[in-house]
Amino acid sequence: MVEFVVQLTIVGIWATMLVIHTRRLLRLANIELKSRSTKQLRPQLNRMWWWLGREEYWRAVQVDVMRGLQMTLMVFLMVWGIYA
Repeated sequence: MVEFVVQLTIVGIWATMLVIHTRRLLRLANIELKSRSTKQLRPQLNRMWWWLGREEYWRAVQVDVMRGLQMTLMVFLMVWGIYA
């Protein structure tokens, strides 16, 4: 049971970061998910692709990935310390 809770916690940490940065990418590229026209899809994807190549986007992603690694390691060490 404890293993399941630990795994669920770690998956929750990484899933939250993925959602946050996907929303940030959509906001930077000025993409609204409500517009589903096929003519508008190509320029929107090009804007997303452009932002994926920018350092401004990846700087925040790198900080959050390091924070996620830190939290994952802290959860692992906490559980290991309790049961070792």
